[in-house]
Amino acid sequence: MTTISPFAAGSYVANRNTSQLLTLKNQLNALSNQLSSGKVSQTYGGLGTGRSTALAAQATLSALDGYGAGITAAQTRTKLAVTSLTQVAKLGTDARTALNNGLQSIAANTTAGRSIAQANLQTALDTLNQSAAGSYLFGGRDATTQPVLDADTILNGTTDAQGNALAGLTSLVNERVAAELGSGGNGRLTQTAPSATSVQVTDEANAATRGKFGFTLSGTPTTTGTALTASVTGAGPASLNVGLSAQPSVGDTVSFALKMPDGTSTTVTLTAAASADSTSTGSFAIGATAADTMTNLSATLTNALKGAASSTLAVNAAAAVTTDFFTGSAKGGPNGTGIMPQQRIVYDAAKNPTGFTTAKATDTVLWYQGENTYTTPADPTQAVPTSPLDTQSVQVSATGKVGTGARANDKTIQNVLAGLATMAFALPTASDANTSATYKAVVGKAGTLLSASDQTNPSVQDTVTQLSVAATRLSNAGTTNTATRTTVQNTLDGIEQAPTEEVVAKLLDVQNRLQASYQVTASLSKLSLVNYIS
Repeated sequence: MTTISPFAAGSYVANRNTSQLLTLKNQLNALSNQLSSGKVSQTYGGLGTGRSTALAAQATLSALDGYGAGITAAQTRTKLAVTSLTQVAKLGTDARTALNNGLQSIAANTTAGRSIAQANLQTALDTLNQSAAGSYLFGGRDATTQPVLDADTILNGTTDAQGNALAGLTSLVNERVAAELGSGGNGRLTQTAPSATSVQVTDEANAATRGKFGFTLSGTPTTTGTALTASVTGAGPASLNVGLSAQPSVGDTVSFALKMPDGTSTTVTLTAAASADSTSTGSFAIGATAADTMTNLSATLTNALKGAASSTLAVNAAAAVTTDFFTGSAKGGPNGTGIMPQQRIVYDAAKNPTGFTTAKATDTVLWYQGENTYTTPADPTQAVPTSPLDTQSVQVSATGKVGTGARANDKTIQNVLAGLATMAFALPTASDANTSATYKAVVGKAGTLLSASDQTNPSVQDTVTQLSVAATRLSNAGTTNTATRTTVQNTLDGIEQAPTEEVVAKLLDVQNRLQASYQVTASLSKLSLVNYIS
């Protein structure tokens, strides 16, 4: 059954007036809210068709805030890394320059040179432990572990938690130099006098040691004049035989080469002179008889062999040990279990050094403790470290990243550290006949290693440049994001913000219309039939 609602004449007009008044009232309230809040609406629904754009803009602004925070943190990190590596590079270049300048006037006592080199090495190691906001800069992906052990542990060793004695760099260098020089301090050679007018030098007798440690005779000796004779006989071991058939003339010489384990050689030259200092390593005095002359020659030969061993051979040994030591790493590597130095000495039952073995984490200090990931090619022997720059990165935009990572065990840094360590252990400490030769040997070995600071390709300075470029990219990304943020914010403001002038004008219009409507409604409400009858 259908019910028809009652209808009174004039009710439609009254309802319509009421609806219009309510609409105006709602408009007035909405405009009042806009005026007080400055917003078009308190809900996204009130934005109409602009709500999707507003939501997207808010998401973009939120992302830009995140990028900005990341960029700010990364800029601090990168600038500190640039400053730190610049310091390491400068230590290397300054040390190399000091070495080369010293060639012009080798100091009588270079103990200060050793001390300065050791201080520079310690400074470099401390610099590589730089951190920003609690995150270490030179540990690759591992920013929470101190990447480099303290200088004292690296130099002097330590005892681990299990009680194992871990050899430090000082111990390793001393051990290697002792093995190279031998008990006689002359490069493991044996010097004898077969007769009153001859002297013989023989290679290391132990076949397992010979060629691996100390000197070995190499090439064919030469002489000038007619009195001196020299020849090498035998093989494994070989012997150098020097004889006098008559008194030599002033300036007559005998020269022979000594080969070192790394394949390089040094030449010993003995020159006859009217007189010579008893400590000379190059001149022997012509005596009253040939036998006296041979006695002097033999003494100078002894000095020369010990001098060559304590200079060139010892410097080579120090450089080899420091270079090997700084390849070590407690983590990572091709096998993922760390990288062990390869030159721990093996001894036979008689305490003769017979070769090398790989170090262990239980017997040798591993100076680098940070991340050290290698590539994983099909051929494991071709594995190389992954890019240090990519070990840390920051998102600077929706599709852009900037690498800011670095590792303290980068090969170029290893070489600089090894160069500084070679200086610290091998520079001469006293003024004697071997000072010049020792200094020149250090210049040759340490100078080459220190070239990694700025002259090799790549170099530490190249890493500085990479990080500087990264810092520039971060700055540019920040500038771009700021401009983008301004544009997006303007778009969002255009949707969400209510212009004050426009709102006030609308508010006055609605107020006037509402007031007029109220007045008309009030007037109409007072009308009645009585007004017309009377």
